[in-house]
Amino acid sequence: MENLPKICVDTTDAFMTTERFGTREEVIRWIKKVGIDNKVTVIISRSDTETGKRGRSNKIIFGCDKGGKHKISDSGTQSASKKCGCPFKIRSTPTKDGSGWKIDVKYGLHNHGLPDRLEGHSFIGRLTTDEKQHVVDLAKRHVAPRNILLSLQDKFPENVTRITQVYKHKSVIEKEIRGPRSEIQHLFKLIEDAGYVYWSRKQDDSEVVREIFWAHPDSVKLLNIFPIVLVMDSTYKTNKYRQPLFEIVGMTSTELTFAVGFAYMSKQRIFAGFHINKNVGAKCKQHVVNDLQKTIDTLWMEVVWASDEVEYGQRLHQLEQACVDYSGFINYVKDTWLTPHRHRFVGP
Repeated sequence: MENLPKICVDTTDAFMTTERFGTREEVIRWIKKVGIDNKVTVIISRSDTETGKRGRSNKIIFGCDKGGKHKISDSGTQSASKKCGCPFKIRSTPTKDGSGWKIDVKYGLHNHGLPDRLEGHSFIGRLTTDEKQHVVDLAKRHVAPRNILLSLQDKFPENVTRITQVYKHKSVIEKEIRGPRSEIQHLFKLIEDAGYVYWSRKQDDSEVVREIFWAHPDSVKLLNIFPIVLVMDSTYKTNKYRQPLFEIVGMTSTELTFAVGFAYMSKQRIFAGFHINKNVGAKCKQHVVNDLQKTIDTLWMEVVWASDEVEYGQRLHQLEQACVDYSGFINYVKDTWLTPHRHRFVGP
């Protein structure tokens, strides 16, 4: 006791018990609970199982998360570890009379101060098996992470998990569900399984998806009933994919709104792709004979969705050739849209 450090916290009495535990799992749960109650982060520093070989016996050695020493790198610098050689040690072994596992506090002192609270601690905040299953059950019901955390704290009063642990485990769940599929492959699977109407466009000749549009079948039914008012808008790269999310919203006769469809787009070409097509289609009907209207419309869309300067020039030339006899239409397209808003058709 003469060499005690300046900071010394004694937790011996808290962990002293004559209770016998039926399994090692019960020992671990009890130790963890007492540790949380006393602001001590207890870890398993060693665990062994009897195998019949010499030196192997059933035992668990618990320590403090601050046990051990800083590691010195080859450069001579210390790591950012919080270890300070804490001597705290508890040993648990089965009793000789077979009454269960016993707990023996070998050293209940800590050479450091204890925190006021353990909430947010990376080790203490780990989810138990039961807590993980609770997260799985709620995540399947599409419960928001913040509400999952509230439910965890309500169901498990001793839980000190933070929202970051919930997000991390939710991410693990999503990866397990997705399996070997990539995120975009899994998205297509979900869309197809749910019977969505969708369309996608790949980048050049690669397998990289550049744009994708999807709409729920019920949304299509509503659109057919209420096609008069449509509101279109996009968010500019505020999602994890750094792509504009385009959204179309419809309105019923009772002034209720409904989602029509959504699209991820690789460029800010929403203005060209959706806003002006109706006007161009109407002008085409005025100047072009019926038999060629569909062909002209297809060529126009190829100009709209040109992926680069070269493709844009090629598609525009094809459109001009097809409209040799319809100068009124091609002049309208160029003067009204292509010339003043060219940057909206071909991205940088």
